Amino acid sequence: MIAALLLLALAQQQPRDSTPPEAYYGVTEWRAARAKLEPLMEARGFTVYIIGDMEGLAAAVRNATEMRPPERGGGPDHARFRLELTDEINAVIAGAREAGATQFVVNDGHGGTLFRNTLPDRLDPDAILIRGYPKPIVMSTGLNPGVDAIFIVGAHANAGTAGIISHSFAFDSFTVNGRVLNEAGIAAFIGGEMGVPLALASGDHVLTAETREMLGPIETVTTKIAMSRSAGAGFAPARVHAELKTAAARAVRRVRAGALQPLHLSRPYQVRFCMRRSYDPWFVGQVRALRGVRPDGGDRCFAYASSSAEDVGDLLNRIEWIVLKP
Repeated sequence: MIAALLLLALAQQQPRDSTPPEAYYGVTEWRAARAKLEPLMEARGFTVYIIGDMEGLAAAVRNATEMRPPERGGGPDHARFRLELTDEINAVIAGAREAGATQFVVNDGHGGTLFRNTLPDRLDPDAILIRGYPKPIVMSTGLNPGVDAIFIVGAHANAGTAGIISHSFAFDSFTVNGRVLNEAGIAAFIGGEMGVPLALASGDHVLTAETREMLGPIETVTTKIAMSRSAGAGFAPARVHAELKTAAARAVRRVRAGALQPLHLSRPYQVRFCMRRSYDPWFVGQVRALRGVRPDGGDRCFAYASSSAEDVGDLLNRIEWIVLKP
């Protein structure tokens, strides 16, 4: 016990990496990322941008063992859920293709392995896969007006809710113009400014209900019923895959018919967020020093204003850099 405490104290004394995000290429270059992806968009086709998260996958319930590999403090079950993530992404690609989608961009959006979860050799061969870290605007890297619809697969409920492994980036709360947004809602906010609707979201019943409340009657697939933040009644993966395929086809048809509209919020965007209470003061101090961030009630809550949703996404990425890098 004493040895463990000494090791903990030693770890706490290790210097933190305070390298600013601008000093490392790929953290803040969101304009360059978009410019690189835009020429690949099929002007006469229908492009779906798919964000792959993991907490909302069929049967996933425990962050500590299932959402990261052993070398990052997780367990061997992570390999099984990498396959499930890939299968669920392939299911929505298959459904979207049946409804007329012609191009698929997949953004690996789960940070447990620094955004290297989807299995490239098992992914639909028509997909373009964005993976690795750092990458600008983590869950919306390269998103551009040439995209026709956004899907998010394996999503989780918002911070402070009873959803399985519920959280929201590095925050206990996040709002734009007073509107509460979860991670799916933030993607919809960034896409909405470009005229791109978020058309489908999948995850536990808390996630699907709260996302419909935030965005309206989009297509959703409930993969499990949350019993706590680490337990749930899950549906069989085969059933989830079939429902995802059907919902993806409906989502594409509804977007093409004009029945699903982008999320539009008024400018300038007034952002307010509170950092997770679990973070020690060092993280909070680093966020406080970011350009444009100002204190807004309490020692962990901040405000930020911008007329660009992508700029807000860049702020989120700068905060992720602080959290993931040390």
